[in-house]
Amino acid sequence: MKSIRGIIFIILIMGTSSLLWFFAIPVEPLHSLDKLSHMIGGLAITGFFVVFLLSTRMKMLDRWFHGLENVYRYHKYMAIISLALVILHGQLQERVPEMDKGFETSLSEFSKELGELGQYGFIALILIALLAKFLKYEHWRVIHRFMLIPYTFGIYHAYFSSKYDLLQPTPLGIFTAITTTIGFMSALYMLTMYQDMFFKYKGKITSIQQMGKNAIELEITLDKKIPYQYGQFVFIKFFQDGLEKAPHPFSISSGNGEKIFVTIKVLGDFTHQVYHSIKINTAVALNGPYGQLNFEKGPQSQIWIAGGIGITPFLSYLQAQPINRPIELFYTYRGEDNAIYKDFLQGYAWTNQHFKVYFIDTTQMDRLSFENYHVPANTKVYLCGPEKMVKHFTKQLKSHNNDITIDFEAFKFR
Repeated sequence: MKSIRGIIFIILIMGTSSLLWFFAIPVEPLHSLDKLSHMIGGLAITGFFVVFLLSTRMKMLDRWFHGLENVYRYHKYMAIISLALVILHGQLQERVPEMDKGFETSLSEFSKELGELGQYGFIALILIALLAKFLKYEHWRVIHRFMLIPYTFGIYHAYFSSKYDLLQPTPLGIFTAITTTIGFMSALYMLTMYQDMFFKYKGKITSIQQMGKNAIELEITLDKKIPYQYGQFVFIKFFQDGLEKAPHPFSISSGNGEKIFVTIKVLGDFTHQVYHSIKINTAVALNGPYGQLNFEKGPQSQIWIAGGIGITPFLSYLQAQPINRPIELFYTYRGEDNAIYKDFLQGYAWTNQHFKVYFIDTTQMDRLSFENYHVPANTKVYLCGPEKMVKHFTKQLKSHNNDITIDFEAFKFR
């Protein structure tokens, strides 16, 4: 399992929280339901700490989860789990007998009201965020910015309505202080500092080349060299009037680090704007590189499967050096206008005996299928394309041999 280190990290954090709440001593005797409710609420706060930490795009997390697409997947899972814990916490609190709830001060009553507001806020925002495929990326991103508000309410609620003294330097108090502080700062960092402080590679667009009907290749000249590996991607901000300043991810298709090339295909509103209006000398800022595709590791023989613009991570490897291992590339696309870099791939196959390429135009032939395809022993499979395609081919390939090694990069960051 590629994300094993990240999964272990989540289990350790949530497990530590469970144990600390279980063995903590309340300031007054608690009904068993009240004690369980506190534990569930504590786990919810810890869960949201993990959620906000996973949103920071830290390189360490990229490595632990084997790619940012996996980081965001577990970010989503933890948000759903934490929301369920918040709701369960509220339901349990309602079932605690009134006589066992103890005396409430005006401060604890206010924190209880904030807790309820936080719960409703999380429910609304997370449910909207889960409908991401129906939202424009810009709207989805704005919704995420509001998550800090219910999280702040939840922290206040945890500290001032709890029957445990979380302000004391007990193991639970220290753990809660650390996780809530890091969680809050992670959210604040993404809101205020990330876009200004962590795009350290500056440059400008020095060439624009048409690549088929709906794609362009940008040459970006940087002020300093970016140390990227083949198959990685970067987040790019374009400083041009009329274009959104928010960063978007693009794979590096080639380059020496001082100059890099990225290929942009029209897939949504933002890429449509870039395609039609981007200009030479537009200033850019880059954050990265990210991605854990590594074509040098693993078995000698490889199978590559690319869907549409998913060809770009493979190009960076092919254009950097001649290959000396058997590689078969299956490149699927819809229409010849979308077969970007086809001429290059054909030429490469003609001049390199180790490389074979198969072009699948789904407007002219059946869709690519691996139902009856047997992956040879000691072969590694690399997949890059839309998430649905990656899942579909992974399932087909695993149905014949569950032991084959598959590495992938899927286009989904929300």
